[in-house]
Amino acid sequence: MKDKYKKIWELALPYQDKRDDKGHAKIVTEYTFELCQIEKANEIVAVAAAILHDIGWSKLSQEERLNIFGSKITPEAEYEIRLKHQNESVKLAKKILNTAKYPIIYFKDIFEIISEHDTREGFLSSEDGVMRDADKLWRYSQKGFQADLSRNNFTFDFLYNKMLKNIDRKNYFCFDSARDIARQELENRRREFSE
Repeated sequence: MKDKYKKIWELALPYQDKRDDKGHAKIVTEYTFELCQIEKANEIVAVAAAILHDIGWSKLSQEERLNIFGSKITPEAEYEIRLKHQNESVKLAKKILNTAKYPIIYFKDIFEIISEHDTREGFLSSEDGVMRDADKLWRYSQKGFQADLSRNNFTFDFLYNKMLKNIDRKNYFCFDSARDIARQELENRRREFSE
């Protein structure tokens, strides 16, 4: 990780990966770096948003953090929980960015991305698209795919087909580059499963 992001990373670490998703923050950040290079997005905004986007889960109860994966939750209840974690993420992000002495000129854009990264329709900017695509790509990564299999008791084929359909779903991904990465990752999961 580049030096300019290490302080943010270190300050955010105690709040990361609170939903049975060990490695989520790191993998999302790695995909964000990759997509910023491909899409020429402003890394200073997108990477900070990636590091900080889910830290608000740490302020929710364990029940709230894990209920969103259950089949019994209503769409309205899930939406409310997602809004709550986004709001908490922005609050913590403000503290962390100030402590890290991150350039204040980028705060508004970073907070805007974090504030609705799970609930906004469409994409506000390249940086928003890159970060949100990277967040979705987590589910295609080896760790993310395994987490979904375990949490939801899905069969491999069910999850594979569900994720494959999502790739071309309208407004699921912002960039074709993310769709290409998702397809490659799914092929990797298929290969791993058949070994």
